Amino acid sequence: MNSDDIRIYNFLKKIKVITFIKFLKTLKKEGIKGVKKKIHARHQTEEEKEQESITQYDYKKGSNIGKLISYTSPKASVDVVYDNTVDLDRIKEAFKNKNVNVNYIEMTNKKAEKLEKHQVNKKELMKLFYDRAFLLISKKNYNLKDYYYAKKIEVDNLEEEINDIFEKVENFKFFANYNVKDCVTVKCNTFFNYKGSNYYSGGAERYLIDLYEIFKKRGINLDIYQNSEVPFFRKYNGINVIGMALHDLPLEFDDRYNDRQSKHYIHLTHGKSQLHIYSAFFECFPNCASPSIGISHGIGWDGESNRNLDAMTFWQSKESIIESAKKCDTLVSVDTNTANWFQTIDFNIGNKKFSVIPNYVDVKEFSPRKDYLETRDKIVIVYPRRLYKPRGVYIALEAAEKLVKNHKNVEFHFVGKGFKKETDDIDVLCKKYPKRVFRYSKSPFEMHDVYKDADISLIPTIYSEGTSLSCLEAMASGNLVVSTRIGGLSDLIINGYNGYLIEPNADALYETLENAVTHYEDQMILKKRGVEVAKAFNKTIWISKWEKEFDKYHLDKKSENTPLVEFYVKDIEKISDNVKETIKKELMEKNLVYIRSEKKPEKDTISSGLIQLIDYDDEVVNTANRVYVEKELKSKVKRTEKIEVL
Repeated sequence: MNSDDIRIYNFLKKIKVITFIKFLKTLKKEGIKGVKKKIHARHQTEEEKEQESITQYDYKKGSNIGKLISYTSPKASVDVVYDNTVDLDRIKEAFKNKNVNVNYIEMTNKKAEKLEKHQVNKKELMKLFYDRAFLLISKKNYNLKDYYYAKKIEVDNLEEEINDIFEKVENFKFFANYNVKDCVTVKCNTFFNYKGSNYYSGGAERYLIDLYEIFKKRGINLDIYQNSEVPFFRKYNGINVIGMALHDLPLEFDDRYNDRQSKHYIHLTHGKSQLHIYSAFFECFPNCASPSIGISHGIGWDGESNRNLDAMTFWQSKESIIESAKKCDTLVSVDTNTANWFQTIDFNIGNKKFSVIPNYVDVKEFSPRKDYLETRDKIVIVYPRRLYKPRGVYIALEAAEKLVKNHKNVEFHFVGKGFKKETDDIDVLCKKYPKRVFRYSKSPFEMHDVYKDADISLIPTIYSEGTSLSCLEAMASGNLVVSTRIGGLSDLIINGYNGYLIEPNADALYETLENAVTHYEDQMILKKRGVEVAKAFNKTIWISKWEKEFDKYHLDKKSENTPLVEFYVKDIEKISDNVKETIKKELMEKNLVYIRSEKKPEKDTISSGLIQLIDYDDEVVNTANRVYVEKELKSKVKRTEKIEVL
């Protein structure tokens, strides 16, 4: 769009033509239901607007939660909200000798700007305690349905009900809130899936793991906040991963959801985080915290939806992308492609706001086997990435079937996680060619063994790519790399010099692989050069560049990580007093507690904050500081950690 286009656009917008165009586009894309939804959003009743003003956070002011809770106490804390209908001294007496820190918060009718340090009004309560567990003590009746974890304490039974908080496991949530300060936080779409039950082992996740290591050496904790269907708290390789859910909105990435969720993240982290990292950078839209760094892992808006676009439609469809780049304080791109694209839109963004820090490889961890330049009886071809369409899984699948049919010495390995449709499609070929085609997944810390045993690696991206970690790891491991020309891959591969850069289609992939397999001896020089080129992307260079970015923000405050403790029990609804007391003891020390119950309860009434009921057989993705096992399960539980029997 040039300046004339923009002037015309603004003029048409004034005379409502653009509104009509948006109506037609919504009708075409989402149907009459989509139109009704947008009309409803614009014409809410006053009651609905009032309710939304309560549930939406004042992201400009941020959260005042730091004024109300204790970050420094070595003990867990309980948030207690009370009003003038109850005697505070009586509440304090009920908590006496409970060995817990209590944050007493008075609910008043004062306006927000006149609130004292330990006061809150009804609107502020909604903003600050939306997904925190808290006790409300009052003789009045309050509707608590808008909160995730709130319990009304009846004044007549005050002492008895407070005792129950420390006796019943389902009430332990009230001293399990996660209180943290001076960490660095990341907002992303997924790290685990939306239920917190499956780690996504893709390049973006691996990238965050390595950023965590940089902060760990600085003595700063890194927390990841992701979208979720239910609130959860998980741990992966030392990293806290917190699922942010909106119980009154479905997980749909429309304007209303994005607005609420971006405010939700700001509320959860304001005053606690030294630095906000958006991975990817457009996660900051439409509300961005500060100070902030936005990361581009490659252009992710080059997909199949871009067809027959006129200039106006293109501009509207990319508006959130451009606005996100404007909102972040600084931007880091893993490739030159993104920075150059933005420079065509806004010179200052592309030329001055971006720093290009290409992806990386640990050349000590990823190195060739001794005989990588020699031919073997078999040629192992590996697809080492997420098993889904944008990453080229289907063109790889098509090429694989032809190759294993025509070449008896070829093995094909699909190494990664994917959705059921993709994995089922691959499994059809695995069954057709057993011992020739394989599908499995490995953790990021095991991938060096996969590359070391491979001869050729495929990076057949269709769209949405930066400078692929998989590509660099394969090059450093002495694999011949066959890559499409998408995104930042052309920053890594010079066609015919250190690999092959091909068109993003199945025919091009098959023809290149057919030639490489048929004339395999001729590929050794490309493999050798690939190893040399990979050294220019050594991880130590990447760390040094990121350290310079972080130094700009003067991150001089330290923060502690949260230890993980796990319990294996036969039936969570029938645990012994000994197990119960041990769980309580660990929570009191502000540790993250996983409870794995062999008998799954019909409903999870336990999980909140630092206490999480997870599936008994969920994958172990983090070493626990302690593992407790009920005596009956001792022979069944296999862990590398030392087990304490209860």
